[in-house]
Amino acid sequence: MRTETGIWRVSIGTLASLLMFLVVACGANGKSGTEAESDSASVDLSWAAPNPDAPGPGDQAPPLAIEETLTGPAESDTDWAALKGKATVLEFWATWCVPCVDVIPHLNELENELSGEEIRFVSITDEEAGIVSPFLESVPISGVVGLDLDRSVFRDYGVLAIPTTFLVDKEGVIQAVTRAHDVTKENLLDLIAGRRPDVPEIADIDAMLELKALDELTARADGDHLVVKGSRGELLMLFAPTEKAEYAMSRSPDEVRMVSADPALILRVAYGVRPGRFVMEAELPEQKYDVAVMTGGRPELVEPMFRQIVSAGLGIEAVWEERMVDAYVLLKNGEPRLKPLPEGARYGYRASPDSLGATDLDGLANNVARLLERPTVNETGIAGRFQILVEFDAPEPEAIFQAIEDTLGLAVVEEQRAVEMLVVRERAAGEPM
Repeated sequence: MRTETGIWRVSIGTLASLLMFLVVACGANGKSGTEAESDSASVDLSWAAPNPDAPGPGDQAPPLAIEETLTGPAESDTDWAALKGKATVLEFWATWCVPCVDVIPHLNELENELSGEEIRFVSITDEEAGIVSPFLESVPISGVVGLDLDRSVFRDYGVLAIPTTFLVDKEGVIQAVTRAHDVTKENLLDLIAGRRPDVPEIADIDAMLELKALDELTARADGDHLVVKGSRGELLMLFAPTEKAEYAMSRSPDEVRMVSADPALILRVAYGVRPGRFVMEAELPEQKYDVAVMTGGRPELVEPMFRQIVSAGLGIEAVWEERMVDAYVLLKNGEPRLKPLPEGARYGYRASPDSLGATDLDGLANNVARLLERPTVNETGIAGRFQILVEFDAPEPEAIFQAIEDTLGLAVVEEQRAVEMLVVRERAAGEPM
């Protein structure tokens, strides 16, 4: 395997090429330079600044000023007065955040296991209902999903990196700030009983990245960072091998930061790749990286800069292509055995080594793809919402497909299909960024 041991460095000549790319890419929205700058200048990023008064363990939880809830009972579920007497798992997340989505099955399972206990699960995103509601059709979230459209709750809780989980006791006091994947049923039973859960605390992402103060320079590559001083603020790009153990991710309109991320996860985030949609024609380094793109208030630069630095740092190019690939195909096999999901009911989403759960057949296909890492296509032609839970002995295709047939009366076959795939190739020597 190819390995990377040195910090990625950028020459000023390469920097000039990148800046030229950014100028061209940012004009793709059809606006003139003056109009684009005016739009960018009007973006309010004040919420993205660190909150010096952010609460921590032992502090009273700030109010939950959520504009709208999408799931769960409607009667003031996100009001601390109503929640008093119940412990709360408060999860900050987003649909675009890969680690956030990956931990949803774990949170759903915890909610199901503790359904008779005095505990409530509240998931908060800053995205609009038009984005979140379709997502929840395929990836249901147990408990309450709240929309913090003005990001006041994110700001009050000091949340700059997601996923972030607050564990709040029955008196409304924060007992831990952690990651959901580290939370167990036993931890939450401690929380309910009034004991502080023994969970890892989240480290500050700036400290984890060891970001240095930016100097007033036109441009420099100092080994760890490439810094560009422009007329509208500083741009910072970092792509560096790391030995840090703890993974973290932060994203806002004008920046993205990842700590201790493996190359496949970085590519998934940079390109929004769905499960099983990679075609790997390059060997990725067996190394984890710290990645940062900070555009100084220029949201339109985040995506092109992020993809460019990932491409350069990994020595690859990534392009979307329609390919004929081996895929799993979900088909009708006689009369399906599907139990309709009652109106307003909540049901778990799961993709684990012994079970798959979903509320529609597209969601089931996505979970098969996630577990087996191969494109999976739903060709049943069956629409609607169902209570889908398939259990099996081993996460192997034969066992999973037999369980789907036995439980749902559906077949899964392996055939070739034309599928949009992210093709990852090694960059040819001397090829420009």
